[in-house]
Amino acid sequence: MLGRILVVDDNIMVRESYTELLRHRGYEVVQAGDGEQALSVLQDETVDLAIVDVMMPVMGGLEFRQRLLDLAPDVATILVTGQPDKLEVLMEDDDEFQAGLVSVLYKPVHPVKLLAEVDKRLT
Repeated sequence: MLGRILVVDDNIMVRESYTELLRHRGYEVVQAGDGEQALSVLQDETVDLAIVDVMMPVMGGLEFRQRLLDLAPDVATILVTGQPDKLEVLMEDDDEFQAGLVSVLYKPVHPVKLLAEVDKRLT
């Protein structure tokens, strides 16, 4: 097993496509439809990496990321967004971004880019 990944996205088609791609590559994958579901998953599962959509109902990706830092600060994070302007200010002022602990991919995410970022984080 190459690593265990949590995919968090409210769009089931996106979640399933990421999951299929990552499993085909040899990663073990668990899924959640929003930040609250992801926190529930993390009560029973450990992961090495979280791929998280920024804009989700119930609990969005940024709030989930903050909660994840409290629960498991060593879990790498890849944020995915279709609205890059929402992250620009955060990226400038956030120590995690500055230290390279958080990556950002912009939708639509090309599978090659996703795999390259995941491989970089987990190898």
